[in-house]
Amino acid sequence: MRKLLLILFALLPLTLLAEDMTDRSWRPHEVRIGYGDPMFETMVWHDSPTYFTLEKTMLYKFTGHIFAEYHHRPNAWFSYGGQIDYQQVWWTKEWLNSEGMFEYMPCNFVDISVMPTIRFTFFWSEWVNLYCGMGAGLLINGGTEKDYKGRQVAFAPVVDLRLLGLSVGKGMFFGTVDLGGMFSLQNINAIYMLGSRIFSASFGVRF
Repeated sequence: MRKLLLILFALLPLTLLAEDMTDRSWRPHEVRIGYGDPMFETMVWHDSPTYFTLEKTMLYKFTGHIFAEYHHRPNAWFSYGGQIDYQQVWWTKEWLNSEGMFEYMPCNFVDISVMPTIRFTFFWSEWVNLYCGMGAGLLINGGTEKDYKGRQVAFAPVVDLRLLGLSVGKGMFFGTVDLGGMFSLQNINAIYMLGSRIFSASFGVRF
């Protein structure tokens, strides 16, 4: 965290080369494709052999957060659009059946988040933009597992907070690094994300 802040402050002098309204009017659209960390998921879902029963879960695998976003930039400091975020987790259940043989069952769940998003750029230049933003929408959860109400597919509100973002690139192409978190829950029995996708990076095109 300290290193990230030092890098951001070191880049602040570049904002003297301001991207003006005319520059942005030439390329008012942005499309990003990115990846976010599965830190929350790896902390919650992990191999857990149980010593008091003959059932255990194991071999967890994670996609991380894969997302795509479109934004329209009507002026130099504000933009709006939408984002789709996808993640999946796989694991295997193992148990001893009545015949004394081990059985295995592959399991998984998928989270798809669809959100309108907004972004505020507070420093901008030819090469560097600093921004913050947020999104709020709907999470769709599905897979082999049922929720606490016995539903195969569940829905929940989702919020994405982008506390600090860094965009680097001149002209059409740019890259970004974001710090924030995604949150989605119905209640204490159905928590889908809690500070998920803290760090993310993306590649983008302006046109």
